[in-house]
Amino acid sequence: MRKPGHLWLLGLSGSGKSTLGPVLARQLNLPFYDTDELVTRKAQRPIPEIFAIEGEAGFRKRETEAIGEMEKQSPAVVACGGGAVLEAGNRRVMQRNGTRIYLRVPLKILEERLRHKMDRPLLTQGPLPTTLADQLAQREIWYQESEIQLDIGQDSPERVAQRILDKLNAES
Repeated sequence: MRKPGHLWLLGLSGSGKSTLGPVLARQLNLPFYDTDELVTRKAQRPIPEIFAIEGEAGFRKRETEAIGEMEKQSPAVVACGGGAVLEAGNRRVMQRNGTRIYLRVPLKILEERLRHKMDRPLLTQGPLPTTLADQLAQREIWYQESEIQLDIGQDSPERVAQRILDKLNAES
């Protein structure tokens, strides 16, 4: 049976967490939160500006605070930043407070989706294919701890949400 708590959407940048999240939340009649939005709202500045002023460490600290705040909230669908799994404390919060859902998308599709995105500081530090492959190599061990893992490609958010619902219902 699925444990109560949040549904934590995990995956690399561009995997569709922020697009899927509201669709899934509507179907489950739950609130939706995006940790990147929580961070930017509290900081009162966009993510590239946070990185420019505070560096990645400052951003990660803010992200960890946002995830910690979610621990106090009633169940919700939560889209996490792609690197949220790098912090052990974040992984512990997610593990004990709900179900982690890893959205696994082929790197070629991620490259297509992210090719023109300039608002993601960690993706502008070198050739996009290399950066994505490096991020996946660094994070995949943590993503694979997820209770639900879905291989998705060009599926619509509605189709992915239905697949998640099917898996959740199969567990109850």
